[in-house]
Amino acid sequence: MIHETAIEPCSVRGVRLYELRHVVDRVRGNLAVCDFQQELPFAPKRCFMTYAIPDQQTRGEHAHRECWQFLVCVSGECHVCVDDGGNREEFCLNRPTMGVLVPPMVWATQHLHSADSVLMVLASHAYAPEDYIRDYQEFSAMVAGQRFFA
Repeated sequence: MIHETAIEPCSVRGVRLYELRHVVDRVRGNLAVCDFQQELPFAPKRCFMTYAIPDQQTRGEHAHRECWQFLVCVSGECHVCVDDGGNREEFCLNRPTMGVLVPPMVWATQHLHSADSVLMVLASHAYAPEDYIRDYQEFSAMVAGQRFFA
């Protein structure tokens, strides 16, 4: 059985929740697919994974000035909280067919990792420390001074 990609907006500016195209095959196993050029607004330049996160630890807690990210929990589950300075939403990523698109200037935090959690992140840019905003007050001041259009 083939399930097509479904993309849903959320209340946080630019964030989208994806249910990736996937094939359920009881004989050969399942397959999840993301066609970058058709479904993501960027071509990934970097991929990284977080795993073996100690109990109660949090990852992320930053925004990017220019970098887009697409997060998929390929094993286990974790929660992703996104915040644009005015709206906040939280998603439980608990299957490899679900992903969250996080645009620049959105604060993202990952927490409540299961012991077997493996979070894969596709990023639009190579790692650049100057792209990170790691202080929430600084982030809030930056977005308060900008006007964003949907």
